[in-house]
Amino acid sequence: MANYSLKFQGCHNVQAWNYDADDYSDVRIKASRLARFRLCPSRFCSQSSNGCSKGYGDYVIGVDTYVSAYVEAQRKQDEYECERYLFRHCNCEDNNDKDMCVYKCYAKGKKWDCIDNNPYYDDDATTHLYRNDLRDFEQYFQGCSAFEGYGNENDNDKFRRLEDGADFYIGSYCSEQVGKIYLGMFTDDTCTTFADKNAGRKTFKEMTGVDLPFSDKSMVRSDCVSCNERDHKEYQQNNKNNNQNNNNNQKQVRILDSCEEVYEAAGKCETHMGSNNGYASPQEINEDACYYMEGLKLIRKNGIIDTSLTRPNNQVNFFITIFSVSFTLLGAFIYYLRMKLGMRINLG
Repeated sequence: MANYSLKFQGCHNVQAWNYDADDYSDVRIKASRLARFRLCPSRFCSQSSNGCSKGYGDYVIGVDTYVSAYVEAQRKQDEYECERYLFRHCNCEDNNDKDMCVYKCYAKGKKWDCIDNNPYYDDDATTHLYRNDLRDFEQYFQGCSAFEGYGNENDNDKFRRLEDGADFYIGSYCSEQVGKIYLGMFTDDTCTTFADKNAGRKTFKEMTGVDLPFSDKSMVRSDCVSCNERDHKEYQQNNKNNNQNNNNNQKQVRILDSCEEVYEAAGKCETHMGSNNGYASPQEINEDACYYMEGLKLIRKNGIIDTSLTRPNNQVNFFITIFSVSFTLLGAFIYYLRMKLGMRINLG
C-alpha cells in the first residue's frame, strides 16, 4: 500500500434500521452514510474525478471511518510537504529568530496552512484560530457525538456551554451532490434528524456565536493522499547525502496506520487492481463488494431504490417484443377459428 494513494470518490446516504432504538422517541430508521474511495497507484493518481484509470481498487466504508483515516493521512502529508518546502526554500536553521524566519518564508510562498504560530501576536493570544477550532472538533470526525461546548473557557468571546438537558449532536453527513462531506448538528444520537433546515448550522451559530467548522467546506478534498509515511528528516538527510557523494540511500518504506485500518475495514472491489501493470497478483484480488457497490448507484438520497436509473437490457427487450407479437398473433388466430367455426354451425 505504500505505492498507493487515497482518492475520495463520493458518499451515499442509505436508510437503515436502528437496532439500538429502545425508547419511543428514538429514531427507528437512521441515516447510514457510506464513503466510496479508490486506491490509485501514486504515480498515476491525479486531481480528476476518477483519480486514475488503471491498476486501482474501489472500496466502500462508513463515512466516519473514512473521514477519520483521511484526516490523519492528510495531516501527515501536509506536514511532510511543509517541512520539505521549509528545507528547500527557507534558510532558517541558523537564523537568530527562527520563528520569524519560518513565518516570513511560508507567508512569502503563500503556504498559509503551514503556519502554526504567528510571531506578530503575543503568546497569550490565540496563535492560529482556525487550527485551534479544528482541534476542538476532531472528536466529531470519528462519529456522531454529543455536543457539550466549544472553545476555551478563558476565551469568553468564543466559549459557550450548553444548558442542562439540551441534547444536540454533531456528526458528518453527505451533501446532496454526494461529492462532499460536511459537519452538521442533529437532535438525535444517530445524527439523522438535523437541528434545523440548514443542517443545524443556524442552531449552532445561535448557541455559540460562531459558524460550525466544515459546515460549508468539505472535510475531504479531491486531491490524492499518499499512504506512504514519508519523513521530512529522511528527505533532508538523503538530499544531503546525494549532494555530498551522490549516494542514494535505500529508504525504509512505512505505511500509514490510517491507510491500513481503512483498507482492512472496507468492502473491496479490486477487479482492476492487477490490470495495466497493477501491483496486485490475481490471487490477491478481492471482489467481494463489487455487486454491493454497483447497487449503490441505484439508490436515491432518501435511501429508496431508483428504478429509473437501471440500464435497459437489449436482449430482454428483444424477447419481450417477440413474445408480445406472438401472443397478439395467436389471439388473432384463435379469434379467427372461433368465428369460422360459428359460421359453419349456423350454416348447418
